[in-house]
Amino acid sequence: MRKLIFIAFAIFATNAFSQINTAGLPIIKHYPKSVYGAGTQNWSICQDSRGFLYFANNNGLLRYDGNSWDLFPLPNNQLVRSVYCSGDTIFVGAFEEIGYFVYHRQSDMVYHSLISLVPKTDVNFDEAWRIFKIGPTYIFQTFSHILEYSKGEMRVFRAPELLQFSFVMRGNYYVQGKEGNIYLYQNGSFDRFNDNGIFNGKQIWACFEISGGKTLLATINHGVWIFDGIAFTPWKGQVNDLLKAYQVFSASRVSGGYIAFGTIQNGLIITDNQGNLVKFINKSTGLQNNTILSTFVDNANNLWLGLDNGIDYIELNSPLSFIGEGLGLEGAVYATKIFDGKIFVGTNQGLYVASWPIGVFIDGTKPFRMVPLTKGQVWSLFESDGKLYCGHNFGTFVIDKGLNVRLISPEEGSWMFLPIRSVPDLMIVGKYKGLHLYSKANGEWRYLKKIAGFNESSRLLVEDDNESIWMAHGYKGIFKLMLNQSKDSIRFSTLYDNTRGFPGKFAINVEKIGNQVVFLTPQGVYRYNSLTDNMEPYQELNQIIGDATGVRRMVEDEKGNIWILKSNGLLKLVREADGTKRVYQTPVSRFGSNLVTSFENIYVYNHSNIFIGTENGLVYYSSLYNPELQKNELYCAVKSISSTGKHESVIFNDYAVTGNGDLYIPFNQNSIRVTAAAPVYNAGEITFSFLLKGYDTDWSPWQRDNAKDFSQIPYGEYNLMVRVRDAMGRISEPTVVHIQVGLPWYFTWYAFILYLVLLVAAFYTLRILVRRKVQRATARVKEQKNLELKVKEEEHKRQVLEAEREIIRLKTENLQVQIEHKNRELAAIAMQIAHKNDFLNRLRLRLEVIAKSINPVSQKEVLDLIRNIDNDLKMDKEWQRFEHHFDEVHSGFIKKLKELYPELTPSELRLCAYLRLNMTTKDIAQILNISVRGVEISRYRLRKKLKIESDTNLVDFMLNL
Repeated sequence: MRKLIFIAFAIFATNAFSQINTAGLPIIKHYPKSVYGAGTQNWSICQDSRGFLYFANNNGLLRYDGNSWDLFPLPNNQLVRSVYCSGDTIFVGAFEEIGYFVYHRQSDMVYHSLISLVPKTDVNFDEAWRIFKIGPTYIFQTFSHILEYSKGEMRVFRAPELLQFSFVMRGNYYVQGKEGNIYLYQNGSFDRFNDNGIFNGKQIWACFEISGGKTLLATINHGVWIFDGIAFTPWKGQVNDLLKAYQVFSASRVSGGYIAFGTIQNGLIITDNQGNLVKFINKSTGLQNNTILSTFVDNANNLWLGLDNGIDYIELNSPLSFIGEGLGLEGAVYATKIFDGKIFVGTNQGLYVASWPIGVFIDGTKPFRMVPLTKGQVWSLFESDGKLYCGHNFGTFVIDKGLNVRLISPEEGSWMFLPIRSVPDLMIVGKYKGLHLYSKANGEWRYLKKIAGFNESSRLLVEDDNESIWMAHGYKGIFKLMLNQSKDSIRFSTLYDNTRGFPGKFAINVEKIGNQVVFLTPQGVYRYNSLTDNMEPYQELNQIIGDATGVRRMVEDEKGNIWILKSNGLLKLVREADGTKRVYQTPVSRFGSNLVTSFENIYVYNHSNIFIGTENGLVYYSSLYNPELQKNELYCAVKSISSTGKHESVIFNDYAVTGNGDLYIPFNQNSIRVTAAAPVYNAGEITFSFLLKGYDTDWSPWQRDNAKDFSQIPYGEYNLMVRVRDAMGRISEPTVVHIQVGLPWYFTWYAFILYLVLLVAAFYTLRILVRRKVQRATARVKEQKNLELKVKEEEHKRQVLEAEREIIRLKTENLQVQIEHKNRELAAIAMQIAHKNDFLNRLRLRLEVIAKSINPVSQKEVLDLIRNIDNDLKMDKEWQRFEHHFDEVHSGFIKKLKELYPELTPSELRLCAYLRLNMTTKDIAQILNISVRGVEISRYRLRKKLKIESDTNLVDFMLNL
């Protein structure tokens, strides 16, 4: 048989006085290893004076400040077994290692080992599992020793036997041996405590005071015992049996008279001081795993669990709880109703039911189960005459108190039920296709007919005092409908959209608050003006709400309070005793992003029990919860300030701990990054705002990022202010750090001394420069004069050179004339020789003719004359004269020719000379007294001797020689 323990109406009735919300499951936050970035197991937890949390982790000391996780390993990377916060000094215990962390101005947390104070004979003390503070003394308990640390000194005492764990009971410190023997430890002495053998073989893992002056002792396998100062008695009841079965590993006292037990086998068990079960939470209902190594109640009375793999945070001290998959409720929630001692929840999966108040199940069975035949999308729930009506995608179902289900209308898509006030036996149901009429017979609603004349999808309906039906269409606007007398037909309909006063036509909802019909638009609340037949902003209500944008639903409770569900949270509008109206923010704002978009829904069971549907379950809000007991005052800490730029460095860490007086920042580090932290863990999303007074003109916009950069801050004094805002809109008092940015180096006293030195140096330098300038000017004048003189000399030289060139030109011209004259003379001489030779040749020929015809005596004379002519034709004298003149004009030509070609004959030399004079072959033949053919043969022979190519002109060769 199912084991079900109900903390039934008694617990529900005391919910107003208890700070543990018993409806559903508490809000649980998971911090897996991948988030905090350290080892899997977390053995111990503590909290410092600012609210920062510390975990004894396998990889070292783990810190969480509400925004970021930081890991601080021990020197030899030992796993940390125990941690104890004393103010802002964090003591830790590990394997043969004890010490403490303190905050350093620039190095964050710095570890100081105490092992050097332990005598070498006692350093092998194994694991340090527990740390306590008794008066001014810190006690480290290991399996074999007790180590006392006080005022910089260490005392070490060996235990009489191997120890298990230790605890404080009624102000005294006790240790327990492995076999169960208990010893009172005082000042190095171990005195056996007489428990009458009750704890022999029983390991005590937790001990603390509870109400009535009693002490609770929790053992790992033998349940819980109560000590009244005289005797030990076991807890009675099934809870103690559960604790024995699941093995208690840790326990913590929770404010309000509750106890949280962390077990090895099956998660968390919460009881009251009398041993009654209040909560049972394990992996199937929301934990990351079932093995809880450590429990810790923080300063806001909420519970932290160090798991075998991960860390979980449970908001016990909260008006919120969650009903979802962990309790068997699956899907996005669209409707909620408490009916006949049960809670019905309609989701996109179907209609679920559980007993109300929700009981505590201990056998793995979950309280919610699906109502038969209702699988599918549920839109609405309506109670009438002891029956529950379910608006479903597949039609309309009726459910009686015995959970018997019948389909009374197969017409698909029943959005909403609206009884007609003037005709109590008729009801309008809005469906996918228009309005449908239901009638009541024998106390039960039955489908009658479709109302004629209207086919629009009708999700939200209200009736005003004039019997008009107002219907909200998600995409078109608001329809005003008037029915006929028999209520089965639409007489007329009017559409109100952005042409009739609304800011738009999309996402408009309609509600009736008291006798007033209001329209909820994304831009605020509107109402109908019958005089203008248009819509207008509801100014009075918008002003009361403040920010009325995004209002999605409004519901009035039995006390006249108006619950306003916005797209980002829940407001409560209350009429105060003096008649004024005031709006209060609620913690539901934390779930704003999880509301079912376009289908936001709220169910107000009464003024103290509110249910809001989300995408993955149901949020429960108890307005009877006393916020003064929550102890979660918003607090902001300036975690660090670091310089930015080329050389980033930390100016300080954790100002609230390490800061003394004003903070001085050198000018060369005047671009800074401020990192803040908000160690508040149950306030939803935290946003930050920064102001550097004297640098900024106003607070920075709210931001999720907890860091802010300030660049190029001028020298001077500033107030750095940081504040935080939670999901409810509460704003913390600003944390203020007075900052002084130092003078730039060029404004310091040594800079002014430097300026004076530089001024004197500049004066003397200027004097030297002026003197040098005068000298350079004088030198430039002299140089200019020298240059001008040089230019004049150069000009004179140029003129002289030009005159010489002119003389040379004239001489050259004269020589050319002389050469030309000589050439003419040479040519004339050559021609004379040619004419003479021609004449002599003709004369010779004539004489030869005459000689043949005269007498021998005369013939002899003629022959002598012919011989003289022949001798004269040899022209040796003429050639010598010609050669003389030729060398004068063409100096060295014949000599050069003889040197280059010594094999040339005189005749060939003469031929070369005539060729240089560019004489014709005919003229050369006459001069040489040979035929033209002879000249050509001579030229050919000459070409061969000179080795001239056939394509080279012989005359050009002679001219270029």
